[in-house]
Amino acid sequence: MIRLTAFLNPLRTDLPPARSDPLLVERAQQLFWAWAAAAGVALFAAWWLQRQGMWRALVQGDPSGISLGIVVLSVLVTAWCGHRAWHLQQQAARTSSWRRDYARERLGAPDLATQLLAERSHGPHETAWWFAATTIKLGLLGTVVGFIVMATQIGRMPSFDIDQVQNLLTQMTRGMAIALYTTLVGLVANLWLGLQLLLLDRLADRLAADILADGLTPPAEVA
Repeated sequence: MIRLTAFLNPLRTDLPPARSDPLLVERAQQLFWAWAAAAGVALFAAWWLQRQGMWRALVQGDPSGISLGIVVLSVLVTAWCGHRAWHLQQQAARTSSWRRDYARERLGAPDLATQLLAERSHGPHETAWWFAATTIKLGLLGTVVGFIVMATQIGRMPSFDIDQVQNLLTQMTRGMAIALYTTLVGLVANLWLGLQLLLLDRLADRLAADILADGLTPPAEVA
């Protein structure tokens, strides 16, 4: 995540007068509607998978429930991303609360105002990125659980005759299914959430830079 306070300081005097981005509101709206379209596609894909019996296979193939937990976490974070995209769209307006707060705060403490702006624009994203990383970690946890199940079944086998080997292979298949399902679901969820959060970060960068640019722009002279 780009720390705005590291490269945009309203106290600098060597910068030319900056102008805000007139296309920022349009970009913010495009991001929100792009998220809405992607969410609609995801809902259709979930419905199609249900029609194909994939969700039942996932629940039955992973009795640990880790895969289902990853799916639920992904849905919650995706809903948050939609709400955040809508909020950034509102803050892109010329009379947003972020702009008013920054204009008021920089009069007394410019450095603190910049830090507060960075926290408003990027602080919530850090928590969302943590949850996104948690999905792939849960997938790896499921992989370990699956291998533990397989190793447990091997340890319980008293001898290696043909009948017991066939039963062992059946039990090992269950552990392998847990490992593969959780890994697959974790990877897909991480990619899906990472894309959304990356786009939100880029929009937040542009929005924060635009607000700082407003602060660097000298007021218009009154005739």
